Amino acid sequence: MQLVVKWVKTLAAKTDLAPVAGTVILRHNRPVLTHSRPGRALGKFPTRMRIRAAIVSGARTTILAPLRKIAAAAAKAEPIIVIHRGVNRLYLYNGVRLVRTFPVATGQAIYPTPLGHFQIVVKWVNPWWYPPTQDAWAQGLKPVPPGPGNPLGTRWMGLSAPGVGIHGTDEPWSIGHSESHGCIRMQVSSAEWLFTRVRIGTPVFIVPS
Repeated sequence: MQLVVKWVKTLAAKTDLAPVAGTVILRHNRPVLTHSRPGRALGKFPTRMRIRAAIVSGARTTILAPLRKIAAAAAKAEPIIVIHRGVNRLYLYNGVRLVRTFPVATGQAIYPTPLGHFQIVVKWVNPWWYPPTQDAWAQGLKPVPPGPGNPLGTRWMGLSAPGVGIHGTDEPWSIGHSESHGCIRMQVSSAEWLFTRVRIGTPVFIVPS
């Protein structure tokens, strides 16, 4: 009966289908839910039993192989950030539901905020600011400890784009303009509010407008 076991295993490899969970994607600069797709799995044990019974009886018959439906997970309503660089605004969604919008400052023309799909990879409270020594504008500047005058304010949400993050600012007049060196600046109180509602792994989409 080893041939039966092997044949059923081969059949399962051809018929089994893994479920696909629903996800949230960006379409026309807004989050949308994709439909989940259920999977299926061959009932290997009952299939083997039916084949063996047919072999023992010697009957030539059609054998129905049972398939089990596997439910797919629905998309979870989790925080998603969409930043419209051209109008300097940040949109926080919970799944597809808009929660709140904020004016922000994005990068100057010579230091543009990168476009693309990123994630929050680090969260810091009362961060130090360290000058990016590879950039000419930061030459001669020294690190700034937490407190008044820190360019990052009181919160840092670093993105998977190297050197880029969402943070507060000690230049609140820059909000609403393209004034940063690539990061996304928020009012200090807004950055503190956002900080408590996102996590490591929260997706961040930066789009042109």
